[in-house]
Amino acid sequence: MNRPVSRPNPFRLGAAALGLAAALMVGSVPAAAQQRANLLWLEPGKVDIASLIGLPPAMNSPEQKREFDEVLQITLNRTPEREKAAIADQYQTLARFLEGADIPFAGNEHREVRLLYREAQIELGIVLLGVRRLTSRQRPFTVWNKVRVKPCPGGRPEGTSFPAGHAATAALYAELLKEAAPELAAKLEQRVADYGESRLVCGFHYRSDLVAGDKAGRAIARALLAERAFRARFDDTRAETRLALGLK
Repeated sequence: MNRPVSRPNPFRLGAAALGLAAALMVGSVPAAAQQRANLLWLEPGKVDIASLIGLPPAMNSPEQKREFDEVLQITLNRTPEREKAAIADQYQTLARFLEGADIPFAGNEHREVRLLYREAQIELGIVLLGVRRLTSRQRPFTVWNKVRVKPCPGGRPEGTSFPAGHAATAALYAELLKEAAPELAAKLEQRVADYGESRLVCGFHYRSDLVAGDKAGRAIARALLAERAFRARFDDTRAETRLALGLK
């Protein structure tokens, strides 16, 4: 049976594609580069993320104030141990996602698995870039509301707070991994929650940012799995994915 022709692999396009992918995930792509950012697998408009996630609460609305107060309390009550884990969770990689769930990952020994999940993350980043242009929600640590949220030490994310890219990435990883390793579903879903919670612990996002990101990540994962070329690639690497996770 003939395989569908896959789309170009960005990792075979060199450093320029890798740089674009990294910039997409933090929302710092120049306008000219944004125009050249093409989806790898999905047709443009295949998933209407904007309609799916809606808009964040308006500034100064009661819901926004409640969300700010929640983040403030979480940051005030964080322990040094939880802060350390939250700082580590700033790394938006499959390896870090799995490490936090105590799931072994031999990514360096299984290059095709590592690349496939990175491609999926790039796809998500491009889609999120489009919806982020519609919002300008300030991050909790930049808002003054009688008191200020103290962010975690180190790098501070820029750009709009909505939706949360880390939450979207975690949901994307979980949906794809559950397809390959359903026996890990419970641990993966718990990790999604912990990974998102780290963004509150650091004062980088609000709860509704996480909810929106989660919806976006799962929607893109489902769309990718329904796309014939991606599905064929995914199925080809299923056994290798299980090996990379220490499963038979």
